[in-house]
Amino acid sequence: KFIGWVMIRNDIVSKHEGKIKDVYVEPEVWTTSITIDDVHTEEWHGKKSFTSYRVNTVTTYPKFGGGQFSVRRRYNDFVWLLQHVEAEIASKKWKRPVERLPELPGDTVASFFGWGRFEDDFVEERRKKLQTFMNKLANHPQCCVSEGLVRFLTEDDMKAIMNFYDI
Repeated sequence: KFIGWVMIRNDIVSKHEGKIKDVYVEPEVWTTSITIDDVHTEEWHGKKSFTSYRVNTVTTYPKFGGGQFSVRRRYNDFVWLLQHVEAEIASKKWKRPVERLPELPGDTVASFFGWGRFEDDFVEERRKKLQTFMNKLANHPQCCVSEGLVRFLTEDDMKAIMNFYDI
């Protein structure tokens, strides 16, 4: 038959009691915030050829070596970045399991063939989705340390970056 719980007094005192004060240090939290704006549709011989986006980065992450920078990128450059990161994952660069990568906004059937890809609504929707994609990728636990990502966000010459990695 259960009679009840009995409380036992604990008079044990830590040998550090009262000696440790003011040692809590706020952990460093690195953040990267990306905005995509200033969308330009470029023309070649009087015909719309491609759309470019200004990618603005503000970061506290030391690997980037600076706080704020902007570069101009085309959609194909974002496709390259995703393929580069996927290749890094396939090479088993990271020892622990890699968290799922964000999805890159794709083409519609019409835009794939060139119809409607310069329409304002399509361009704006793609801009928003690219911004979401880039923020997720730049804050991804493994990808945030990718040298390819850092160079994508900081260096102007995309062809030099692509040639350096040669996927």
